[in-house]
Amino acid sequence: MKKNKIGIITFHNSNNCGSMLESFAMNRIVDFIGFDSEIINYSSEGQQQLYKSLFPWNSPKNIIKNILLLPHEKRLDRNNGKYQEFKQKYMSLNSQYIQTDAQVCKLTYDAVIAGSDQIWNVTIEDYNDVYFLPWVQDGLKIAYAPSFGAKNPVKYDSRRITKYSDFLKGFDTLSVRENNGQKWIKEISGRDAKVVLDPTLLLSINEYYSLERKNMELPEKYIFFYSPGFNLNICKFVKQISKKYNIPVITWSAKPFYIKSVWRYGFKLPDYEDPSTYLTLIKNATLVFTTSFHGTIFSSLYHKKFFVLKNGGMYGTDDRVITLINKLDLQNHMIEYRFDKDFNYLVDVDYNEFEYRLKCERRKSLEFLKDSLDLVGKKNEKSK
Repeated sequence: MKKNKIGIITFHNSNNCGSMLESFAMNRIVDFIGFDSEIINYSSEGQQQLYKSLFPWNSPKNIIKNILLLPHEKRLDRNNGKYQEFKQKYMSLNSQYIQTDAQVCKLTYDAVIAGSDQIWNVTIEDYNDVYFLPWVQDGLKIAYAPSFGAKNPVKYDSRRITKYSDFLKGFDTLSVRENNGQKWIKEISGRDAKVVLDPTLLLSINEYYSLERKNMELPEKYIFFYSPGFNLNICKFVKQISKKYNIPVITWSAKPFYIKSVWRYGFKLPDYEDPSTYLTLIKNATLVFTTSFHGTIFSSLYHKKFFVLKNGGMYGTDDRVITLINKLDLQNHMIEYRFDKDFNYLVDVDYNEFEYRLKCERRKSLEFLKDSLDLVGKKNEKSK
């Protein structure tokens, strides 16, 4: 019996570990449920520019950044190549590389899943209306855990609210990743949306073991510091922890690392960056510091000693990490980046409650996804 074809549209082409790993997980879990899924190999023009090794030479600010990056261009190119190798190796992609809305509109599936990641963040360069699925005419429209990235369209793109309302009303089933997103969907469209887990949390840790690098040379002990924006006050804090325990720091995100001269703190980059390296560094770290949503997820899945550092939008409407830690009993892992010489940053962690809550939330999220996909068969029965 031929399986129903499910398309997934997300930020799989972002050279970003969270984006690629949630894409991998979404692809894998839909197949596990019993459908034939593929990721729609779409990349917007803004996204293609965003992940180039150098910035456009179109402003004094970008010219200065490029001058700082030019000596490291080969390293940046290698990183980009490794991300693309990961995508080709571990994701089921539709055969056509798609760069225009017109190409997307020609695609047909029994159902299309929008999500996860910040595909509904209308303020970022990656964004395009295609992620709201207006182009899907016959198949079911399923939203699984998309995020607004803490940017309410009512505030940031109010002129198009009627358009966004129409988009949301067109979905057959609707879920979202954060509590604020749930509230904003209700305000914009009047619809109720379920808050579900990020796809990366639907897979067992064994699925990620298979993605790790083998025989990667690492120090016996190290701190993994994953904070892509590199707030320099946070860098100073991590440096103080490094000195306290006499443990070196391995960090991530080469472009801002060089632009902000993060090397002056004595931090090192891995030989190259891709999701396999990222998982390997988290798994083997003595301690992890992060400001990232997916950094929090994988530190907890690997049962690491870790802290997520409260900063910026976390004091306001950015509830991406806060929704996650409240749902999974990780509140003790959130701290402010004020160094305390008497605090034990290497305290042992009990993950029993986390695992219990994860099991419960995973069951509810999978139930939503399975119920949504079951509608495909019901629709096909009706059409006979």
